[in-house]
Amino acid sequence: MGDCNPVHIDPTFAASTRFGQVVAPLAMLDVWTKPGLAYERNPADPQGAAFEDLDRAGFTSAVAVASELSQPRHLVLGDSLRSTIALEGVTPEKPTALGHGHFVAVRQDFFVGTEPVGHSRFTVLKFRPSGDQRQGRDPSREQTRIPYSGGMEEVDRDSVGTILAVSGRSGSPIPEVEIPVTTTLIISGALTTFDYFDAHHDRDAAIRRGSRDIFMNIHTSLGLVERCLGGWLGPNAVWRSMKARLGVPSYPGDVMNVTGHMSSIDAQTGRTTLQFLVTNNLGMHAQGSVEVELPVQ
Repeated sequence: MGDCNPVHIDPTFAASTRFGQVVAPLAMLDVWTKPGLAYERNPADPQGAAFEDLDRAGFTSAVAVASELSQPRHLVLGDSLRSTIALEGVTPEKPTALGHGHFVAVRQDFFVGTEPVGHSRFTVLKFRPSGDQRQGRDPSREQTRIPYSGGMEEVDRDSVGTILAVSGRSGSPIPEVEIPVTTTLIISGALTTFDYFDAHHDRDAAIRRGSRDIFMNIHTSLGLVERCLGGWLGPNAVWRSMKARLGVPSYPGDVMNVTGHMSSIDAQTGRTTLQFLVTNNLGMHAQGSVEVELPVQ
């Protein structure tokens, strides 16, 4: 995904940061415990049971629509992670652009031993495919796109290049990043995040499920957002949470534009919130917020 933040990959560099060692990206939190290619749906677990019932009722296709991640601390090398899962709810049948379906919300809690180290809330639309009705870019979305003006280039940074909280200003835009969406990016991102759902790598299966092509999985989208925001903030930013709502899919041949701005900064604690928006050829692909802690001095 192009995330070259050295705090994730360079032990020598990471030792010079506030973390003292290599740490994992927040966007990977709900990836570590995925079963990958060995996955078989377990009808005994809450999510599996709900999906089995919906499949039998004809809602056989699925697409992620929202994700919330939070962590009290970054995961580090040597952590042995486990998770528990709970079904939060299934909505009544609703009409959507993909077909009639139900939104299924699931919560995962992550532990290292008995220590709570993270939470996720994941929402999936289980739908009866009727063909993707989404056509063209919505011009009203363009009004929320925030092009980078260069106004943050002179911010003060710490010794490893991280923005200091005292330099941040509410409303300041982040640099805009343009990401070409290729078949390789979609498939490699899905496989990297242990996501073997066929609509992310098999064009024929994706079309049968009501899509026009394979499409990017949510883990890749969030990984790219963390790469874009994290690359600008710097390696000493402590990532606390990420919330995202998905809109239109990203297909091969699209171009994703990641924009955003700082919405609040506490110069005393370093607690900072950023809003982000990801658009593509069809309109809003993802939007949401992240919370980080920036160095205060």
